[in-house]
Amino acid sequence: MKIAITGGTGFIGAHLIHALIEAGNSVVAVVRNPRKAKPLEAWGVECVEADLQDEKALISAFEGCDQLYHMAACATVWEKQSETYFNVNAHGTDTVLKAAKSAGIKRTVVTSSGGVFGPSVSGEVSEQKPRDLNYFNAYEASKAASDLVVLRHVLEEGMHVVLVSPTRVFGPYLWGEPASVSLMIKRYIHGNWRLIPGGRHWKGNYVYVDDVVQGHLLAMEKGRSGSNYLLAGHNVSYGEFFEELSDVSGQSHRMIVAPIWLQMAFARIHAFWARMRGRRPDLTTEWVRRGNYHWEVSSQRVENELGVQLTAFRDALLRTVESHRQND
Repeated sequence: MKIAITGGTGFIGAHLIHALIEAGNSVVAVVRNPRKAKPLEAWGVECVEADLQDEKALISAFEGCDQLYHMAACATVWEKQSETYFNVNAHGTDTVLKAAKSAGIKRTVVTSSGGVFGPSVSGEVSEQKPRDLNYFNAYEASKAASDLVVLRHVLEEGMHVVLVSPTRVFGPYLWGEPASVSLMIKRYIHGNWRLIPGGRHWKGNYVYVDDVVQGHLLAMEKGRSGSNYLLAGHNVSYGEFFEELSDVSGQSHRMIVAPIWLQMAFARIHAFWARMRGRRPDLTTEWVRRGNYHWEVSSQRVENELGVQLTAFRDALLRTVESHRQND
């Protein structure tokens, strides 16, 4: 089968492409930066340079493809213009789906974000539970807008499109430098991460990258058009996370708990100096506020309806640690 994908040079996208190739599929990757696509070309992937706003170029790239995974997104911590998030994530999704329909693609899976559902203020988050709080940042708002774009194409255009929303994804990196949770794990095993933001009790939902790939594949096969599936893993507190990480890695570090006021002060100073130097900050006050909530998420629907089988949290951590050590 010939399958198209956007965002294939990203962390999850690369793992998904690897799985698709292993299953004997032919893959076309729409990329923005051809240099980043060199590892994909080495796998035999057909890489086509195209912008998410260029409908004609996308139609040409999608010609002859049966399925599409739309994963490309603007997911940075900060952008100079918040409109950038909406241009890429919402308007870009609209253009991609228009091109997919014109190219005759039969089934599409669009990757959203678990952040759209919000934190677990009044109980565990699920697909059926309304969001308790306003969006913390433009990224979350833009992904929610993208989800509405998908529903419009399903209802008005009759397209078969399924949404999937991963939570905090981690696992081995196939190339490049790790980010987010995987970067935190790498820094911890090298003794360069000793910070617990907020407190040991704050819970988050962590999902192994192989399980996220499995969720995408099963959503394509079994997912109901117009539905949004939370690709959730295990609800774990910061204290539990680092205790388990210490055990599987054999590393033990004295961890420092950073209260929210200290995080906010650091974020303001860091953002100020980053902007003064013309750089994108790695942390903002919006993201600090976001992190000081419980994010407990139910995986019941993807397990029961799609058949996703979750990797045990300890096993997932162990595989990630071993991968980092092998690649150092």
